[in-house]
Amino acid sequence: MRLYLAFILLTSLSAAGQTLPDSIVIIRNTYVNNFTDGDNLYRTDRFSVVQKGNGYTLEGDRIASAKITDLLLAIQDPSNANNSLSKYQIDTNWIKNNASEVLSYYSNKERFAWNEKQKEFIYKELTHLENYRNGLKEYLSSGCCYTMHNSYKNEYVVQVYTKNRITEEIKSRKYVWGYKMPWSNQAGDTLYNYAIERALAKLIGTQERTEEPLKGNKLLGHLANRIVDNNENTLYVLSAYTYMKEIEELETDFEILSFDEVQGRGRYIWNEPATMRVRLRNKIMLDNVNLVFLASKTGKTIYSRDSLKKDYKSYIERIQSVNFVSDYLKSHPNTRLDIYYFNNKGINDYNIESVNKNPKEWKLHDDYLKSLETSQKLGVKFSFDVDKAIKTSQQVHCGCNYRFERGYLEQAIFFEIKDDAGNSSIWFLLPDGKVLLYIMDGMTALNFKRSDFNDTKEYGIIYPCGMFDKKGNRVTK
Repeated sequence: MRLYLAFILLTSLSAAGQTLPDSIVIIRNTYVNNFTDGDNLYRTDRFSVVQKGNGYTLEGDRIASAKITDLLLAIQDPSNANNSLSKYQIDTNWIKNNASEVLSYYSNKERFAWNEKQKEFIYKELTHLENYRNGLKEYLSSGCCYTMHNSYKNEYVVQVYTKNRITEEIKSRKYVWGYKMPWSNQAGDTLYNYAIERALAKLIGTQERTEEPLKGNKLLGHLANRIVDNNENTLYVLSAYTYMKEIEELETDFEILSFDEVQGRGRYIWNEPATMRVRLRNKIMLDNVNLVFLASKTGKTIYSRDSLKKDYKSYIERIQSVNFVSDYLKSHPNTRLDIYYFNNKGINDYNIESVNKNPKEWKLHDDYLKSLETSQKLGVKFSFDVDKAIKTSQQVHCGCNYRFERGYLEQAIFFEIKDDAGNSSIWFLLPDGKVLLYIMDGMTALNFKRSDFNDTKEYGIIYPCGMFDKKGNRVTK
């Protein structure tokens, strides 16, 4: 009501030619991230719009009165406090009754199989109006926060003076990028109106520009994308129901603990098609040992389960016969070991390439070493750390630099160990019983510490590439 009366007053005064204020002061505060307790004020810029005769000036230059009027009208618009979906031409009644049509706006339809379980779940999410309201707030407030590449925020304050008294003041949010709204005024109202920042930009001639907020079907598409993406974890779990018949075939040999579609790539797989992950166990496994079957999509089904049923007993026996690993698991019941089985073997091409590379890559590293040696003999002074450069080249081109025969490594078994402190590690059990610790992500891996591998950092992934016998003694190739 207060905004409405102010608008009526402004309109009537405008008609009488008395509405324009004495001056408008626009303040732009720039804040810098102090990385500890919030924002530090870095700089303040002031723009003073002053009445002069029958017009206005900004920093000595004349300003059209229409620009002043446009800003004031935008500030006093009675619809400013409304930020409903209907304001952006979203029909909420239609949404509640047309979930399948809303899903058609999702831009990455091929991402999921969209089986009945997935549809049933996402339809509920797509008809829940609160998801759209939250999505709209998220959309309008994008760019709220500092990032690795953005250490500054802006904030605008607009003060309207009449007879040396502030008659109106609005303040924008602090933002890194995106919209200045929502604004807040003296009465504590929250204002949403893109016209305010558009009029402000025209008035002070700022180069900062944002597109007008999306409306109608374009906004609906954006919000549908956000709703689906926000629920991707559940959708990946439900994706496995597409192959429920195949997964249930494993019940003859195992208890099925969980199943889902692998989300993302790296560490386990790389360029495989959609891959289902089925976590299994049975009585021949230690209590904290699981078997993880990664079965890639093959035509309209997933990879055959026959190889797994044929091989799994020997895989479990081989892993559990590694004394130092089994002893640790027995004394640390909250630590879990996952044995991986990729379609029809215990290691896949991606992991072979990661840990071992190939002769072509090995040659690149060897040639690099020769070039360094030649340069040193010629007395070249390097501007970089040579030892660090060699280590990097070795990691990139040789992995762990054991240079195994491919046929030998194809018989290895990939397994992962995770403890209740969040430490994880990737290992390979080699055909001759030796164990290779490839990745260490955390402070420890079993009883090994980062310092055991000459690493002084307290966090992050390292590649120990340590080789052990079954008793846990360090060995060489």
